[in-house]
Amino acid sequence: MAQLRDEFFQLDADRDGKLTEHDAALHTLMEAPQARIASFMLVMRYDLDGDAAVTEDEVRQVTRYEQRSLQAQPMENRPPIGRLEQDMERVVKTIMASDADKDGKVSLVEAYKPAQTSARPSNNGYPQRVRDALTLDAATSGELSLAGYQAAGEVLFRTIDADADVKISQQELTDFRRKAADAENVVARQKKLRDQAEIARKKQEAIDAERAACAIPKASDASKVVLLSAYETDALSSVTIGSQDNEVRAGRIVVEPGSEPLYVVIASYHPTIWQFSGAVQRVERLVMTSLGTGPNAGDPRQPSLVGATGMPRDRITLLSRSNCFGYFSEAPSSASFQTAAFISNSAGKPPDVIATRYSVASFSIPSGTIETAAEQRQKLVIRKSEGTLNIIGDLANVLIRSGPSRAKEEMDRFFPGGVTEIDPNAVIASAAVTPYEVLPSQAGLVQLLAKGRITENRAGEFIVREKIRFPAQLTGAHSVTFLIMKGVPYPDGDPGHSCVMIEGNGESKGAGCRSR
Repeated sequence: MAQLRDEFFQLDADRDGKLTEHDAALHTLMEAPQARIASFMLVMRYDLDGDAAVTEDEVRQVTRYEQRSLQAQPMENRPPIGRLEQDMERVVKTIMASDADKDGKVSLVEAYKPAQTSARPSNNGYPQRVRDALTLDAATSGELSLAGYQAAGEVLFRTIDADADVKISQQELTDFRRKAADAENVVARQKKLRDQAEIARKKQEAIDAERAACAIPKASDASKVVLLSAYETDALSSVTIGSQDNEVRAGRIVVEPGSEPLYVVIASYHPTIWQFSGAVQRVERLVMTSLGTGPNAGDPRQPSLVGATGMPRDRITLLSRSNCFGYFSEAPSSASFQTAAFISNSAGKPPDVIATRYSVASFSIPSGTIETAAEQRQKLVIRKSEGTLNIIGDLANVLIRSGPSRAKEEMDRFFPGGVTEIDPNAVIASAAVTPYEVLPSQAGLVQLLAKGRITENRAGEFIVREKIRFPAQLTGAHSVTFLIMKGVPYPDGDPGHSCVMIEGNGESKGAGCRSR
């Protein structure tokens, strides 16, 4: 009875001599800060340099560090590098979602704000114990007194005291626990069976839904199945799919003359528009996918960003998930085996032709011949700041730079195929197709420079003197520094990993500013 009394006063949070829902709510209020601190620490554990802020680079560094044990697994159990990169980017996206002011870092305040809304109190602490007590028979009208709590304890005591000698023996306690355990086991087994059945049902529903989302038509008996894959194409598209912040590339598919029907499957890492030409009437089916589903995103539950020109809409299959099959840049490889197996199982025939390369300009089918921009043209770049330059010979492929800007040179390096002009009305794609307001990456910088909307100083920094839109995908090696002059509106779009500095207040935004 003394122990029950102590327990009662621990549960009676408002000290009014009775247990009510108000006590459970008060316990919840007191336990909530612990849950919030746990959520807060989940974010701030990525703060490697101790500056009270978390950046994308820090999240990636910690995630890579924590993935190191996966490399010790046998090759057959080791996750593909691509999946590890996807997992890391999902972690980055989750943590950086707290960056409310979009300055490229999550501050202490920003890390704490989501915790305030997402934290949930524990279900096995004082709040739940109060609610359990209110289910006792002694509780009436949502209240339980100390006398009622102790009375319930006495009833339990007398239930265990089988011989009514006002003492509980070890055997009585053992017998009671065994009976209670047996009853609990029956209930637990029944619950487990129900839970297993529910899990199996949901799993089967998920499998059925994924199969439906990844269903592709069967190949005809007479067709030749052609599987093409690349990490990227050499050229940018002049139009985008879905968003101005998506980098969309362009590649060509040349269908060679012949009478044999072709079942064509194309996979790529980057969102791509494939331009078909030649004997396109031979193509009985075109299936396309890419890893990209949105700006800096590869959500397997979303459709791939992909499109085609020169093909009838009724011969094109656009999948509603981006993970039905993956791209590869080498064959044979484990990735090419997996994709070929998907095609074989889904289309009913294995690929007759497999062609792949890291970067391509065009595929010719069904031969599988690949061309790249580097093979199509060789360009000599000469930069001279002063003096006289004499050039003797064929100047057809010579490009002379006279100014300080390296944007065009970098554009040629990143996108050797240049920019492919595409009519948005001619594209059949997984999302809306619109012309770029500003081309992605270095191509966008070249475009803005040509229009005089930005200039470049001798340090290679880009000076913004009027309202612009940031080119998409200024990430990694594509990142630059923007100087926003005083009074100029902040640009639209996403600067990626670039550093953005604002004249007047000295404010800087973006992860790239940390190392500049």
